[in-house]
Order: sequence, then structure tokens, then C-alpha cells
Amino acid sequence: MEVIPQLIKTYSFVLYAICGIACTYFLLSGITSMRELRRAVFRLERRAVVTRAINAMLKAVLCIIIGAAIYAVTTLAPVTKVNALLGAATSTPQGIMIPTSMPTAAIQAGQAQGRAAFTATITFTDPSQPITITGAAESDCSNANAQIISPAQGEKVSGNVTVKGTAVLAVGDWYKLEIQNSSVATWTLVGRGEVTVISNVLLQDFSTAAIAAGIYPFRLQIIGADGAVRATCRMPISIGK
Repeated sequence: MEVIPQLIKTYSFVLYAICGIACTYFLLSGITSMRELRRAVFRLERRAVVTRAINAMLKAVLCIIIGAAIYAVTTLAPVTKVNALLGAATSTPQGIMIPTSMPTAAIQAGQAQGRAAFTATITFTDPSQPITITGAAESDCSNANAQIISPAQGEKVSGNVTVKGTAVLAVGDWYKLEIQNSSVATWTLVGRGEVTVISNVLLQDFSTAAIAAGIYPFRLQIIGADGAVRATCRMPISIGK
């Protein structure tokens, strides 16, 4: 249901203009009818003119009420409701599905501070055996709407990693962060978010403790409301111990 207030807020200027024009039209119609009342002679004619004037004034008042409702949605509602919606959007999702083709896979989600509050611990191989995934060095972050700033391409990381970058979302979009866990092109979800992030934290406390040392493909994807991929940033990162 939060989509409707967002649409009203986006097109509020157009809605205000329509209400203003309609209100002006009905007010002028009412004033014109009142002027006609002065020239009316017969009782039936005067009654018809009064009815038109009253109807025009009521419609003008209705336009004012609609304008006030638009103002309440675009100005007053965000203070109490939109913040709650944003808080819900950053909450940790439940029931994440992990591909069954992985040797061993587990994601433990928890509530964390930040705009994309998602904490994940991944285990998909023996940490004592360093590996290098074929094609891990490939990278493509040409879309400005999906950018990974930190860690940098090829940067060696370990422990808990904070992922920073940019994810520009339209209404209904969301983003996800994934790491490739084997040479058979399967990806493991490590974090997600539903609010736009500009050069800030995409994911906090991404734990690499249970991942074997090696070079892995890491990607950020913007997913539309229809499930289609809007943008992708793919780059290699090096897991060290």
C-alpha cells in the first residue's frame, strides 16, 4: 500500500494544479450563477439558478478538501508513516533460499545498524583449502546505478567486511549482494536492501571467516518490481586469512 502515497507524492504538483483549476472553475461558475440570480424574475428560474450556484460551490469545496488530503499525504504522512516503512524496508528478510547444489551453505541473518541492515555468515567450502574460481577476475561496473566502492576490485579482505557503494532504486525495486561459491556459477545471497543508497553502506558485517582463502566473483544487482535485473556491478574480491 505504500506505493500509492509514493505516487501521490511524486505527482503532487500535477494533482495540485488539477485541483486548483477545477476549484477556480467551480467558483467562477457559482459567482456567475449568483449574478444571474439578480436578473431572474420568475420563482422557478430563481430556484434553478440557486441550485446551480450551490452545486458549483460544493464542488469547489470538494476540490479544496482533495487538495488538503494530497497535502496530508505528501507532507504530514511521511513524518509518521514513511519512516516506519523505511525501517521495515531495512529489516532482515526471513526464509532466504540457498541453492542445494552447494557443498555446504548457511546464512544466519540478524538485525544490525545501517540503511541495509543485514548480517550473514557463509560456509560453502573448506576454509583450510585456498581456491581460485575460474573467471573470478572478470569485472563490469559500468552502470552508475549499481556501484561497489568498498572493497575495491581485487582488494584482499578478511573478517567482518563493510560493503559500501551506490544502489539507485525506483519504486518497488530492491538490491542484493551475492558471492559466487563454486566454479559452477552458483551464487550465494549475502545481503539485500530496499532503499536507495548513495555512496554509503550497502551491507554491514559481511563475515568471511568461514570462506576459504581465494579470489571470488562478488556482485551487486538491482532487481525491479517485476523481478527483472535492472543493473549489475560484478567484480572480484580476494578473501585472505
